[in-house]
Amino acid sequence: MDVHFVVIGAGGLGCPALLGLHAAGARRVTIIDDDRVELSNLPRQVLFATADVGAAKVDAARWSLLERTAVGADAPTLTTLHRHLDPAQLPALLDELCGAEPCVVLECSDSPRLKFAVHDACVAKGVGVVIGGVLGWRGQAMAVDPRQRDAACYRCLFEAPPPPELAPACATAGVVGAVAGALGHAVAMLAVGLAAQLDSQHPDSQASPERAPPASPAGTCVNFDLLSGRVRQIAPAPRPDCPTCRRNFETGPT
Repeated sequence: MDVHFVVIGAGGLGCPALLGLHAAGARRVTIIDDDRVELSNLPRQVLFATADVGAAKVDAARWSLLERTAVGADAPTLTTLHRHLDPAQLPALLDELCGAEPCVVLECSDSPRLKFAVHDACVAKGVGVVIGGVLGWRGQAMAVDPRQRDAACYRCLFEAPPPPELAPACATAGVVGAVAGALGHAVAMLAVGLAAQLDSQHPDSQASPERAPPASPAGTCVNFDLLSGRVRQIAPAPRPDCPTCRRNFETGPT
């Protein structure tokens, strides 16, 4: 799969998402996180072991994924960025990482405001993105492809980040490790679905021209409540007045 995956966040959601991409055969992945492994991370951040405590999460994740590469197989290209993401720097970062090749971003951080900032920057640049979030027993993932006019974006469904008092941090509200694992793999599979579309449309694609292109998950939002065992999938209609994706179609990617 000749698509570049950019994973933002290598924690409880990012670790299983990275495992999902690795299992799907992703050949190029960039991992971005500014944190270091702590002992309390180990029960739910499944790429890390006791020996990784104190190491940068991006480096520990890279080592763990490379150890899972079959002997004799070509190792994937795993790039790491141990840095804090400033929303103002996102456009330049996307130009650097996604400027010359098909690219899909996976937003797996625990910051609602960063999720919206990453989404907006990806839509402005015409880059596919999957937004994931988990809290307690519940999780949610949405795939967005700015190139598809008939598919909703994240702001079509959620106009703005919730106020801080309504969006407690994972450290205070808690995260069930199994929920993060299930949702992380869902985020990865939605990203692979977006990538399959890009891969089939690439000039060097090996796909048969007689085969119909794969269905896109763009605009799909999946909600998990694993305490009750409920999984709900919706595909909301695009908002005609959405200030993010409608403006992008009027002006084109920047």
